[in-house]
Amino acid sequence: MDDLEQDNTVEKTSKKKMRKATRRVIAVALALLCFLGGMGFCWLLLDSEMRSLVRLKDRMQSDYFEEITDDEFYDTIFGAINQSLLDEYSLYMTSDEYDLVQAGAKGEQNGVGLVFLTKTADNKEQMLVTRVCGNSPAEESGIMEGEKIVAFGKSQDALTKSERFDEFKAFVDGLQKDERFFVTASGVDGERTVQLYKSDYVENYVFYRTNSASYRFTGDDSDDKSAVGVPLSALDSDTAYIRLTAFNGKASEEFEGAMELFKQEQKKHLVLDLRGNGGGYLDIMQDIARYFCKSATARRPLVAVANYNDSSEKFSASGNDYYEYFSADSRISVLADNTTASASECLIGCMLDYGTIAYSDICLSERSGQVKTYGKGIMQTTYPVRLLEGDAVKLTTAKICWPISGNCIHGRGILPDDGTKTVAESYGADTEITQALQAFSA
Repeated sequence: MDDLEQDNTVEKTSKKKMRKATRRVIAVALALLCFLGGMGFCWLLLDSEMRSLVRLKDRMQSDYFEEITDDEFYDTIFGAINQSLLDEYSLYMTSDEYDLVQAGAKGEQNGVGLVFLTKTADNKEQMLVTRVCGNSPAEESGIMEGEKIVAFGKSQDALTKSERFDEFKAFVDGLQKDERFFVTASGVDGERTVQLYKSDYVENYVFYRTNSASYRFTGDDSDDKSAVGVPLSALDSDTAYIRLTAFNGKASEEFEGAMELFKQEQKKHLVLDLRGNGGGYLDIMQDIARYFCKSATARRPLVAVANYNDSSEKFSASGNDYYEYFSADSRISVLADNTTASASECLIGCMLDYGTIAYSDICLSERSGQVKTYGKGIMQTTYPVRLLEGDAVKLTTAKICWPISGNCIHGRGILPDDGTKTVAESYGADTEITQALQAFSA
């Protein structure tokens, strides 16, 4: 009896295992069928042109006499989309390109920290330094705006004379991180050789100057500032100068630090320099706009309206703090040029609409024969394409209008015809600033 019972137990156990195994096989088969069916369903959802594109790729890769890799095929497709189909502000980005964009938004940079004007008015090659990025190797080296790079090399005794930006870029790209090299900088005081290197750095975007001091802010704390540059002697004792170079990184925190110092020093008037500021992120503009909505009564004044194809969206300042920093008779002046764009123009529009400034309080610097702001009154939105791959597409999605007037300056910009002041192009020290101050007081 015991043996029979044991045999029966083994038999029952084997049958259970078979049933479990059968269920697993059926489950796997059903999953495979669902997967294949899903793939087939997804295939049917594609339009005929997309199905043709997939078949074309397969045929080319199987039968073409030279190898065509996936990267080559898709780079060509996405390159054509960027070059021929989208506007100049929209583009498809690979995961690496998107990573760089996201890092730049945080202020994380890699390089030497120089921004150049690479052509003269008559289209000759040059490397004229128009901006030295804050906290960069170039700032550390002492290179000044208005100087020209005319030679470079790994050795001070073997410099290549060149004013071509493409040659300089290729040279720097070939260097290792922190590898030292030399450049010859030419300015009003003659030529000098400067040691440089490329490195990772976190850029800062706000610079504060009076007639007795000069600082840049890091944004880590309202008191966290470093003495850089030289005081701006053309300012009177009641006036401070703030330069905002982009709406990226910790620009809003840095600007807050500068405004707190403005208040502590009991300054009355402000010169806001937006020359070379090509814009950035709207949420940072909303934070900075809170200082400049003079006539607004709302706790969070409207600062911009985005008009999409079938809807609109309103954007408000993060506060309404004008009278915490300025008085009714304070004067705010704005410096701009043809690279003042996007969020910068939006901020200027907000200031105009709320009576913080008039057009006569704006001074436009000439650039290569142009006297205007850039004229970008549209907004881009970035969307992930494939979540697991990390690629993305940035698309122009809306027109941006000023908060009260509804004005959109896209394709036009702000012009002297609006009643602005103007100054001639000059990159020597603080020449343009000094001339602008004279124009404002005339």
